[in-house]
Amino acid sequence: MNCLKHIFLMVATALVLSPFISCKKLLDQDPINSPYGNVFWSNQRDAEQGVAGGYALLRKSLTSNTEYYTYMSHFAYGSLPAFEFQDYNQYDVRFLVKGGDGFGNADFLGSYLEGYHDWSPYYKVITQANLILHNVPGIPDEKFSDQPSKTRNRFLGEAYFLRAFTYFYMARIWGDVPQVLTYDDDPAHSTNLPRVSEKIILDSCVNDLENAIRLLPAAYTNGSERAVRASKGAAFGLLAHVYMWKNFLNKGSVATDLTHAIAAIDSIEASGQYQLLPAESYPKVFHGKSNEGVFEINMQVGNTEQQVETGFYYSILKEPFIQNRTDKPDAPNLDLINSLYDENDLRLHYFFSTLNADKPYNSVICKFAGPNRENIYYKNPGTFTEAAVDANIILMRYAGLLLLRAEAYADQ
Repeated sequence: MNCLKHIFLMVATALVLSPFISCKKLLDQDPINSPYGNVFWSNQRDAEQGVAGGYALLRKSLTSNTEYYTYMSHFAYGSLPAFEFQDYNQYDVRFLVKGGDGFGNADFLGSYLEGYHDWSPYYKVITQANLILHNVPGIPDEKFSDQPSKTRNRFLGEAYFLRAFTYFYMARIWGDVPQVLTYDDDPAHSTNLPRVSEKIILDSCVNDLENAIRLLPAAYTNGSERAVRASKGAAFGLLAHVYMWKNFLNKGSVATDLTHAIAAIDSIEASGQYQLLPAESYPKVFHGKSNEGVFEINMQVGNTEQQVETGFYYSILKEPFIQNRTDKPDAPNLDLINSLYDENDLRLHYFFSTLNADKPYNSVICKFAGPNRENIYYKNPGTFTEAAVDANIILMRYAGLLLLRAEAYADQ
């Protein structure tokens, strides 16, 4: 991983699994009979498809990197190394959680963890963002069906956000990474790129997010796009995270890291676009697109993006939520749970089920599914089988950002 062959992504690939474009529209595409760049990026519809492809590629990068079909890379980089599980039924993940053959806990090494080494899915997102930033400014005003300047700016803002999010995500996993900020029209002859400093990557993220904040809308009129498309609030939230990470790398030596993080979250609060949901509405937060959601990855049944009988959300469930599972389920780390929550903590009711079971494997994390199956979709409702957890991947929510601001104040 000391160098990176620049990844070329044809935009046609980016259209797969788009949350914004129907199959009918895709089937109505004109045949490609000339160089692809000459027939694409010519109107608003093309730009919309290109941006949708960026989100689809981001979703794929966060739900891949495994050979055992549980599509859980995002959780493998976060929840599992934090020892939230006592054991896991997936062989490569067990190596990650428990260690083995000389590898320590939370170590992304070893032949059984090769999928987690792969950063190419993330560079596909970056390449798509670079394509958008290169091509969308050249689309003539008359080729936009909506307000040209406003619509063009929104697409560009989303591209800046996607690029910043992806680089920030990679920097937290791998530290120094290769940096590609421009479109390469001759990928066949591109050269290998070395890694650059993590601090340079973060400075670039700040620049991209400042552009995104300037270009993005505060909200979307279409409720189905809430939180799953980048907005000013999402860009401010990510900017706060970047500055807090800079504060960590700078060991608290740069006072403006904290003040910038606090100011970003102040802007989110002042926007009036978000609110904390009451406890009884907790399952709605993870279902997605709630008033507490700031940025999420679409995984809802209504968009045919759920993972039926697979995926991380499914893998942590068992009876009474899903019946007749034949594989050994994962086991939550009960020692960690008991150390984090006292017996009167209301979160125990919303996050877990049957914690007093005789075996750890019979305890259930129901945080995403809802304690009463609120977020579970059953293809055959009467059987509790062929199930999918109808919940988005929550990347930023209002409650978490308020806590992040509290951490910044504490660090001051």
